[in-house]
Amino acid sequence: MKRKSWLLCLCCLMLALPAAHAQQEAADPVDAYVDKAFRGSKTVGGSVVILSHGEVVYARDYGYRDQRRRLPVDENTFFKTASVTKMVSGIGLMHLVDEGVLDLDQDISEYFGYKIANGYFPKVPLTLRQLMSHTSSVSEGGGYSSIHRKVREMLDAKLDRRGNFNKTAPGSAYKYSNFGAGLAGAIAEAATGKSINAVMQDKVFAPLGMEAAYSASLLSTPENVSSQYKDGQLHRAAAGQIKKVYEDTADPEMHFRTTVGDLWIRSRDMARLAALLCGDGSEGDVRILSRQSVLAMRQEQMTLGKSVTGPSPYGLFVEHNDTLLPDRMVYGHQGMSQGAILNVYFEPDSQFVFVLFSNGGSMQRTNRIGKLARNLFGYFWQQYGQ
Repeated sequence: MKRKSWLLCLCCLMLALPAAHAQQEAADPVDAYVDKAFRGSKTVGGSVVILSHGEVVYARDYGYRDQRRRLPVDENTFFKTASVTKMVSGIGLMHLVDEGVLDLDQDISEYFGYKIANGYFPKVPLTLRQLMSHTSSVSEGGGYSSIHRKVREMLDAKLDRRGNFNKTAPGSAYKYSNFGAGLAGAIAEAATGKSINAVMQDKVFAPLGMEAAYSASLLSTPENVSSQYKDGQLHRAAAGQIKKVYEDTADPEMHFRTTVGDLWIRSRDMARLAALLCGDGSEGDVRILSRQSVLAMRQEQMTLGKSVTGPSPYGLFVEHNDTLLPDRMVYGHQGMSQGAILNVYFEPDSQFVFVLFSNGGSMQRTNRIGKLARNLFGYFWQQYGQ
């Protein structure tokens, strides 16, 4: 009798499993569309957030932040944002410009205390404006990949390390540069005497009441850190990211990679930061940037008669994208990191903000933009952006 009862229970459990799985399927058609898009892109874990006029009109979390332990992505999950870090860092840099601590067109040699120059064009100064528009001519050659090299060992004009420069005059031509973006963060440290993480906490994150950091080890809830996946397999475990030591002090000679792609932040907080750039630089009564700085970040720099003289698809760490919509310019940034593509875009006229985070999935792109992002951006634009 006991055996029959056990078999009956087992049969009932097996019959219940499909029903339980069905309950997990999204009942809302929009949720179902988003989930299908994530699945089609082989996403392990992701989040999409849509803002209209500063308000969240849609948010959806998908999959797992830890696949092995089946820990789901939710609104508290921290994602490593790869190159989206640059745009967020730009907000802090422009705050320092507003305060007069930084000057976009000052020779960066003044911040480092020794002459920095492109050996091919030694009389043309390098500036923060050039670094933030990817026109500085600084490249990733000549020892950039070594974690032990200092800025001076690569860029001091006396050493004439031309392997770290392109053969174009600073400011005259676009060439995406991670080194240049990292130098911008190092300049903030040199000017303030604080780490870029401390600067961003003080000037941006704390005033807005949000938590974010340039190292997972600095977050107060490390249990919410997402692992990273490549081709569906674990690439970097959250535990390993949390154990990485970050020296939260100013060291401009060595901290020239932090603002390249090290920021950890939640998707909804990222949407709030994008809304600052989509709007006037404020959230409620809290002003982070002046209106002039917000516009400057979106502007084509070569038209301003300053230290950038050639065209670039970037303003100041903000990309101009004319392929997402047929008749409007969209602004933002994309990040790519070992299997994950993260996208943040906004359209100022409609006050439409789109955030898509993932911890791993398809790296397929169409005209440089992740196919998943193009799909979902177009879908939500039809609903909220018109």
